[in-house]
Amino acid sequence: MRRTAWAAWASLLAVGADGAEPVAVVPATPKPTLDGILVEWGAPERIGLVPGGERVGVRGAFTGSADHEADLYLMWDADYVYVAAAVVDDIVDAQQIPPDKSEWRGPSRERKDAMFYYDHLKIFLRGPEQPLGHTIWLSPADGTPYLWGGMQRQKPTELVPVKAGGALREQLYTFEVGIPWRWLGLYPQPDMVLDALFLLPDSDLPNEELRDKVRQSNKWIWWQGKVQLKGQPPGLRQLPKQEVMAEIAEKTREITVPKVALREERAEEKEPEQQDSVAVEKSPVAPRETPAQAASGDSGPSRSQEAVQTESVPTIRSRLNRSLLAKRHPAPDWVRALNDDAEVSRGQVDSLYYRLTHSLARLTADRINARTDGIVMDIAEYAGTWRAQAQHFLQKLLAKTLADLEQGRLQSQIETVAAEVGVDGDKATRLVQSLCREALKIYTEGKVASSETLIDRARRRAKLSEEQAHNLLAVLAASITQ
Repeated sequence: MRRTAWAAWASLLAVGADGAEPVAVVPATPKPTLDGILVEWGAPERIGLVPGGERVGVRGAFTGSADHEADLYLMWDADYVYVAAAVVDDIVDAQQIPPDKSEWRGPSRERKDAMFYYDHLKIFLRGPEQPLGHTIWLSPADGTPYLWGGMQRQKPTELVPVKAGGALREQLYTFEVGIPWRWLGLYPQPDMVLDALFLLPDSDLPNEELRDKVRQSNKWIWWQGKVQLKGQPPGLRQLPKQEVMAEIAEKTREITVPKVALREERAEEKEPEQQDSVAVEKSPVAPRETPAQAASGDSGPSRSQEAVQTESVPTIRSRLNRSLLAKRHPAPDWVRALNDDAEVSRGQVDSLYYRLTHSLARLTADRINARTDGIVMDIAEYAGTWRAQAQHFLQKLLAKTLADLEQGRLQSQIETVAAEVGVDGDKATRLVQSLCREALKIYTEGKVASSETLIDRARRRAKLSEEQAHNLLAVLAASITQ
């Protein structure tokens, strides 16, 4: 690579070594700080994106390393797969393109993907034996990059639980991205192999309108191959218990599903095996479709064949999971009473509450900084509801908790936990009350915040130290799941 260009920015870069197929993904030790400063990335193998490189494809004419050159790195732990990119570019042409503006239409009805006419990073990952993968688009920035994405064939959104940081300097920009395994729908395990694609459009026309850019030639470069998880990071989640899986499988066999090819499956037979492969004359963007509404009932094998015929296998399994969950971990009666949405079943309420309480226990115990919208997406996906329904449930739950706090109903429970961690009871109550009030305001106004920000505000109002607040919330969240 062009060492003279990198030398000026040595604090931003890490140098790895080329490896064999598939590329090894090493454990993240320590966990990277996602700020765009790549000082923690000394161990991973380097994936070089240069014309003529192994597994590298090119569209358009690159004039050399001074024009555009990029390195990528991968790491992983129990919660995230991490991607870092460092790009040398003689002309940085960055622009935020929202998902609803990503398609450009010309006067002759031609269609182009607008992201390919500005500098971006595209990340595509797909797990083993998964028919569809997840795509993320990021725009260069000095700070938090603008990003959006989603699963293939679903409508892309800005509300993805992906963490990212970036740095932008003259002729250089970097990305650090943390992608949750839960969002990818995977239980990461050592030696797991993923399909991956990393793509970088290179635009050199920062002062021109998009319609003028389209008239001229554009260019991009991509790497496509397989990556394999190596090592054994601590805290790996185990696959669901075998007896639960066996029970789900048994109930699945009881459901009569007509042996007909679904429209989506027939369409897949006509498409290339690699869903995110790159063609010279076609932008490598996954098809976008609005997801079908998840089933709201908990009825079992007696459903009509017409109803079953419209359900996907994940939807059927999600419904069976809710049925099993209701038997093992039903939500308290007062939680079920909060549901005023006729389209949300009792089993879904159980699932929403179960997922929320256990996620909060994990987030507080591990001190994970989560986005408020990411929490909604997680519990909605787990329960098979719309995000709006999950958010409404959260608002009702927070409002009920605040009402109970004002009437002193939770005072005894909070004081017991406060005494356990050595915190004043009144300050502990003030912390919980402030945290719930701020979270309810965020959800009601449709805004987004991080859990770290909410906790920091609440603990300052309660006049507690950061350590006291985290210890209190961790034990309190754990006590709710018991």
